[in-house]
Amino acid sequence: MNTLKYIFILSLLSISAGAQNQKEKIEQYRIAFITQELNLTTDEAKVFWPVYDKYRAELEAMRKNNKVDIDKLDYAALTDMEAEKKATEIFSLKQAELDLQKKYYAEFKKVIPTRKVLRLIKAEADFRQKLVELLQKRQGPK
Repeated sequence: MNTLKYIFILSLLSISAGAQNQKEKIEQYRIAFITQELNLTTDEAKVFWPVYDKYRAELEAMRKNNKVDIDKLDYAALTDMEAEKKATEIFSLKQAELDLQKKYYAEFKKVIPTRKVLRLIKAEADFRQKLVELLQKRQGPK
């Protein structure tokens, strides 16, 4: 039965619409997926989602404002000093993300059981994987 829900939600995502509409569908799928994976009660959901939304907003802002596009670097043209600077910048950004996750780990534990917080980490990874698989299916074979 869960598989049918995922297939239905994924098929909704595959309907082509505007970028904003697609983003909204992905967020709806994220909410449904995480709610189901964490088995949130109604009371838990009421207190969890505002904290989670705040976390996602901070994470998204951090990633948007501090992006290093490693795919666009001209590695051959970089000096060792420039490469060192870029590597240090990347590690700093990853550390900032980890610090944010640790901060919200404490916040999540205030509103849901620790077991569910741990499950959230897995659910987010599973969600990203399913999203990648969906995008790969939409692109077709290479």
